Amino acid sequence: MQAKKKRIGFLYLDEIHHLFHFISVAVELSKTEDIEILTHPRCHDLLFESIEKLGGTNLKVKRLKTKRFRRFTDKLKKRDLPRKGFWIKKHKNYLLENFDALIFTDYFHHYLLKSRKELYPKLIKFGHGPPGRAYSYKKDLLDFDAQLLVGQFNYDQFEKMGILGPKPITIGYPKIDVVEKDEKKEFFKNNKPTVFYNPHFDPEYTSWDKEGLKVLEYFYNQDKFNLIFAPHLNLFQELKGDRNLSEIPPKFFKVDNILIDPGSVDSVNMSYTKYADIYLGDVSSQVFEFIIEPRPCIFLNPNNFDYTDDISFRFWKIGEVISGVEELDQALENINSVFEGYRPVQERMTAENFYTEEGSTASERAAKAILDFLNHS
Repeated sequence: MQAKKKRIGFLYLDEIHHLFHFISVAVELSKTEDIEILTHPRCHDLLFESIEKLGGTNLKVKRLKTKRFRRFTDKLKKRDLPRKGFWIKKHKNYLLENFDALIFTDYFHHYLLKSRKELYPKLIKFGHGPPGRAYSYKKDLLDFDAQLLVGQFNYDQFEKMGILGPKPITIGYPKIDVVEKDEKKEFFKNNKPTVFYNPHFDPEYTSWDKEGLKVLEYFYNQDKFNLIFAPHLNLFQELKGDRNLSEIPPKFFKVDNILIDPGSVDSVNMSYTKYADIYLGDVSSQVFEFIIEPRPCIFLNPNNFDYTDDISFRFWKIGEVISGVEELDQALENINSVFEGYRPVQERMTAENFYTEEGSTASERAAKAILDFLNHS
């Protein structure tokens, strides 16, 4: 007798940088199971483009509306995404009654946690990037029935902090399975080395507020380097703070050696991390994607954080840390000689960050792990 297909829902109510962390797993599962992407009517076209690229012909997408009044207020407040609590409350019965498992890449599971009966459906947590700042280490992780982890460091830290749930499964980094299908892009018509400036949006940690415009000015006034300025895509979102793209003077958009990208697909699909020669940032875990191919890194610490023994600054062990733009000239001048001391640290950190296994992809391992878990739980 053929086993009944599992019904699994992937909740996608977030910005596009969440998509590549689950879409290839959803496609893999859809080869044998009944899989739905549960999203909203205004979801980005990248979802459908990615499904087509990965050959997900069996994958279903269900675009569910939030309540009419909430849609109206979201429009007034210029929200591209529905407020998750209201969306889930409207569709709670559908979510709880029709799936064997629901998969999240963020922490909005609370709206379902107390409403499900007999721990059903199962709630499974994916990350949306390698573990970096303290945001990666939330007690909420213990709410999930299973966690999919990207590597050994991920597992060890969760265990050390007491947030390793009842079913932790280390599978690798599915995002790589998606982006490796893309051709490498060219962004400048010269042979100058390219610096990728990638500040985070968190107001406590970002280098943008104190140093960002100085960084742009520095590269505007020199001719040795190209600059890609592609911050975390939340940096200029009105809902995340007072910053606005209009604060950047127009002259920076008009020069041939500076590319400014506040949140296109290229800013999340590793196009820039593959292309650039040097990483310049602060606390974005995107740097871990950059050093998969070891290259020089510089980190800005204008807030003078005492970072040496702080796990939130683990990435600052893989490159030089400077206080501000006044030290950038010297850091760039010495970048290649200094880098050789960091290369083995980067290689070790990549091995800790991303589990790999000969003969299978992270997406295949994730799909198998989810089915094994559901079949034995």
